[in-house]
Amino acid sequence: MEFAAEISRLIVQESADGVIAVDEQGIVRLCNPAAAVLFGRPARELLGAPFGFPIVTGRSTEVELMLPGGGNRVVEIRTVTTALHGEPLHVVALRDVTRRRHIERGAERFQRLLQPELPDLAPLDAAAVYRPAAVGVGYLSGDWYDAIPLPDGAVGAVIGDVAGHDLHAAAAMAQIRNMLRALLFDRRAAPSAVLAALDRTLQAITRHPVTTACVARIEPCDSGWKLNWSSAGHPPPLLLTASGATEYLHIEPGVPLGVDLEQTRFDDTRLLPAGATLIFFTDGLVEHHHHPIDAGLTALADLATAHADLPLDDFVQTLADQHPSEGQDDITILALRMPAQPCCGSAP
Repeated sequence: MEFAAEISRLIVQESADGVIAVDEQGIVRLCNPAAAVLFGRPARELLGAPFGFPIVTGRSTEVELMLPGGGNRVVEIRTVTTALHGEPLHVVALRDVTRRRHIERGAERFQRLLQPELPDLAPLDAAAVYRPAAVGVGYLSGDWYDAIPLPDGAVGAVIGDVAGHDLHAAAAMAQIRNMLRALLFDRRAAPSAVLAALDRTLQAITRHPVTTACVARIEPCDSGWKLNWSSAGHPPPLLLTASGATEYLHIEPGVPLGVDLEQTRFDDTRLLPAGATLIFFTDGLVEHHHHPIDAGLTALADLATAHADLPLDDFVQTLADQHPSEGQDDITILALRMPAQPCCGSAP
């Protein structure tokens, strides 16, 4: 027993992570050298002093340590509760994650810079939101959205997802988005033809990861507004009417970009009611490893109905805040709301 106790003491003393033991009154009773370094104080100042942070057993949390000489550290803490001589004792492991958090925050800022600012699409209203994964799966993402006015009076809308969570995925996303924007703007073609042209171009001039995308044209017509869309393996858009009714606009999804140039791509057309909202999203909004995808889609439709009366910016933020997914993938949403009054006239 003495040998085991000595080994345990040596492990604690030599650990690169900080270790602090806190009693039931929140007083520090043990502090290893690594913990003293993290706090920027000698161990003698920590021993007998209040720990100062909530004790949360069984899961990791992050705290910010203010250093005596200025500056701070972000520290991940994990607590287990044991007993010593019959008295409860909380053993807290501390790890410095400052550099990791700095990298992640910088990557998130870079990712947001890659996303476009939505232009004025009047008379349509538009809003978008991007949220990084709540559970770190990588610093960068291949999610993107886009919406642009087209020369013929239509509005082009795109959502896509490049496989991966790294710099390569983010770079490929930016390249693909810009190519798609140019193709969509330059030609008055069906979305399926735009996707096919993009796939051919990508395979001819560059190597890129597998990518899903949904491309749409929203056009004025005699009876209001008309949607023409095509999918490259992407989740279907959700149509929300002004009365709160919902419908997923399913279409033959086709294969993702970068898979097979010979596969046929399909289009579909749908008249859009006045005041209706189109919701394009990536799978991070609805996917949950413990539930079928249909459960996530149903939950999203219910969520959209419950908040149908919100202004569009608040609406997309609410969908992102209350997402039915498990939060292990990035979330991207693009929403377009039709005018409350039907459009008169057709596209030139």
